[in-house]
Amino acid sequence: MLAPLSSLEAFRRDAATHDGGAGTDDAAVACWLESATRLERAAMAQGTERERLLAGVLAQHGVVPFPATEVSSETIASTVSLFAKAMEDQAYFRLAHSTLTSLLTIIPPDEVLLRGRIVAQQGRIARHLGEVAASARYYQTVDELGSEHQLPELIGRASAGLGVLAQSRGDYPEARRLFESIIALPGAADETVTIAHQQLMIAAATAKDYDAAAVHGWKAFESATSSRQETEALINLAQLLLEAGHAQPALRSFAAALARNPIPRYALPILGGAACAAAASLPRPAARALVRNFFDRVDGLVRSLGDGASLPWPSALALVEMSEALARVGDEVPAERTAVRAEALARAHSFHELVFRLENPPVVREPVKLAPAASAIVAAVDELEGAELVGAPA
Repeated sequence: MLAPLSSLEAFRRDAATHDGGAGTDDAAVACWLESATRLERAAMAQGTERERLLAGVLAQHGVVPFPATEVSSETIASTVSLFAKAMEDQAYFRLAHSTLTSLLTIIPPDEVLLRGRIVAQQGRIARHLGEVAASARYYQTVDELGSEHQLPELIGRASAGLGVLAQSRGDYPEARRLFESIIALPGAADETVTIAHQQLMIAAATAKDYDAAAVHGWKAFESATSSRQETEALINLAQLLLEAGHAQPALRSFAAALARNPIPRYALPILGGAACAAAASLPRPAARALVRNFFDRVDGLVRSLGDGASLPWPSALALVEMSEALARVGDEVPAERTAVRAEALARAHSFHELVFRLENPPVVREPVKLAPAASAIVAAVDELEGAELVGAPA
């Protein structure tokens, strides 16, 4: 498990990796810190003092119960989890973790489902921080809670988290087993099923089964329970199309994702992937202009995130992709400089896959022939809002 931090210390450590340029509203950050501090005090208090502090936290986020009405644990948990998720989305991971730790102190031990959801959220945060061992322990705890109390939602959440970890270390058979178990699990949360389809798409693409990958990717998009899950599904579909050699449809899918005003964690892979797709599919002058534009945006984002310290994997991957795209459009000097930055970040975090990719750049492949069902999915993506920003398909 991650070492506990006070809300103020967690905020200081997060703030050290931001320079304010990643689109975070200062007023929102101030509200998060105030809420986290109040919640921390509530966790240490009892009786009417705890109730008063919790009422203040809830009121900050638009939840005002009727007088003399007891606020349910579910209301407290859902409200706090939502603003902790907002912290997480803007890479204030330590503050989000600290907030959830305070919440666990407040939620009664017999509220097993609520507590399991909170621990699963902590597992995801630990993964974003690169703390893989801690993340696995959180998810194992959730799995134990789900199995002991026969709560399929928790079993599904644990399987999703452990599956992502297995996939990230290259254990694709184990990842596939876990994700397929979620789809077959009655009572799994909708958002968990969406994650399973997303990850099965990645596994199928790794096995070069692009038709099955496209079907899973589209199911993930259709079953998404939030606009951000939709954005993530579009990113995955675009990356799949790019890998299968369909660069123009990939570019249009990236454009549809970019039109959704993505948070930094999603903007980085969109911009990096779109640069590669543009370089592979557009005439040289148009490609160069677009790649340079995307590079400026990636460069600004990575610098605003403490040179990638807040989001090391997405930052390093985006820099790798930008170096490839710049080289392809003939901008050799900035390509080499970007590759050096990418390698330094990748080596610092032991991202061996990215170091290998820098040493062995992928070649642009001929388009793989897709089955009718997969081709229909490509056509459906083409109709999404935002796809028209890069012109008609070839």
